[in-house]
Amino acid sequence: MTVITTLDISDMTPEEYRAVLDHMGVETRPAGGIYLHLTTTMKFGYRVIELWDRKEGFDEFLEKRLAPATRELGIERETEITVTPLHNLFAPRLEEIPGLVPSLPGAPSAR
Repeated sequence: MTVITTLDISDMTPEEYRAVLDHMGVETRPAGGIYLHLTTTMKFGYRVIELWDRKEGFDEFLEKRLAPATRELGIERETEITVTPLHNLFAPRLEEIPGLVPSLPGAPSAR
């Protein structure tokens, strides 16, 4: 079953967020089961929303890549995780998304 995961990460800085992504190499070597990763800043820190092909794929990613990366970098933040079934998907301009990435503040080129 396709799921949406939401990670609400408290007190994470932009530098820490970038360090975790770079350490895992997810932008060049994404997990096989992920379709989409979105991040936005919130008053408490960051909200990460992902679309996965199944919950087990996300769980494996969490256990084998994300948790070890944050531990190795010493970036342990309070994180609330929710996993819910995908109810609907609408993406009429999907082909335009890759062109947006370089202009985003969290993009690899924004360093």
